This record gives sequence, structure tokens and C-alpha cells, in this order.
Amino acid sequence: MVGHQTEEEQIEAIKRWWERNGKFVILGVIVVIASVVGTRAWQNFELTNSGKVSAQYDLMMKEIEDDRIDSAIQRGKDIIDNNSEMMYATLAALAIAKLHINTSEYEQAVERLKWALNKTTTGELQHIIRLRLARALLAAGQLNEALSYANFPQPDKFSAQYAVVKGDIYYKKGELASAQTAYKSAIDDKELGSQLRTFVQTKLDDLGSTLTAEATQ
Repeated sequence: MVGHQTEEEQIEAIKRWWERNGKFVILGVIVVIASVVGTRAWQNFELTNSGKVSAQYDLMMKEIEDDRIDSAIQRGKDIIDNNSEMMYATLAALAIAKLHINTSEYEQAVERLKWALNKTTTGELQHIIRLRLARALLAAGQLNEALSYANFPQPDKFSAQYAVVKGDIYYKKGELASAQTAYKSAIDDKELGSQLRTFVQTKLDDLGSTLTAEATQ
């Protein structure tokens, strides 16, 4: 079930779909253009360029795997700057954002995630990006803005993940009762994966103890 996939698995599934079908989507657009302008030159260029960008993205992933972070970031920036309308540019932005989060450079991560959110029209990927953006803003201490992204209307498959993020934001804001409600909502959601469910239950138990202690003071 999609709801039990991690965000990384969901993004990888989207990437696999794009690799299988992206060229055909591009081809469909190109055929329409070609029927108007009467040339195949544009078609050949787009198909060739898509393959080149895909190869560059794969190289970026290999550089990240090999811990060649500076090189990976620069390659990702090149993909974004030169192919901003392609899916690979969005995926490159997500990868760069994750690298910035790993080094606690949250402002840079937020910038990349906002760009990616603005570019993508894929509903599922939009929710993945919005969740990451809420977490990055939470880490950056921008709690009200983080909450504005976490409160965005969501489909059932993402409702548990949004509830967990909202619980974390409310907890950081010191609004413990609201955090408890959010965590309970996540626990009650059948879409919450087993590993995350255990983690959230631990948070909920600790929060319950804290609220009980405060109530008896």
C-alpha cells in the first residue's frame, strides 16, 4: 500500500514511472508541436536532452553515495539551472535540500524545497515536498510557517504523516494538548506504517506523562 511507503520509496516510485513514461509524455507534446511546425528536429533534441539529464541525475546520486557532496551539489545546481522544467530538476532540488538538512543548513534546504514545490504538478510528490518543507521549517525554528504547510488539506494516504508533523510542531511550540491530539490522530490512522507507529506511540506516551505531571502540580 502506498501509504506504508517511506517518502524515499514514494519518490523512487515516481522517478521509476518518469523513466518508463516520461519520454512518451514528452513525445506526445512533441508530436503536436511537430504537426504544427512541420519538423522532427525539436523531437530529436528533446528526447536526446532527456536522456542526458537522466544520466546527469544518476551521476549526482552516485556522487552522493560516494560522499562527494560538493560535486553532487554543483551537478544538481547545473541540472536545475539548465533544465528547470523537467522532473529531474525537481528531484535534484530535493536531493540538494536533503544534503543541506544533513548539515543543518535549514534555510538553504527550505529555499530548495520551496522551489521544488512551486515547480511540481504531481499531486503525490507535492505532498512529499510539503511535508519535508514543514519539517525543515520546524528545524529552522520557523514554527508558524511550518504549521501553515502541515495544515494543508491532504488525501487519506498522507493524513497520518501530516498529523505526525503537526504533533512535532505543536510540541515545539509548547502547545502540548494540541500535540497530543495530533499524535493520537496519527496513531488512529490505518495508513501509519508500523515502524513510525511505534515511534509516535513513544512520543504520545511521554507526552501523556508530561501532561499528567503538569495537571497534578
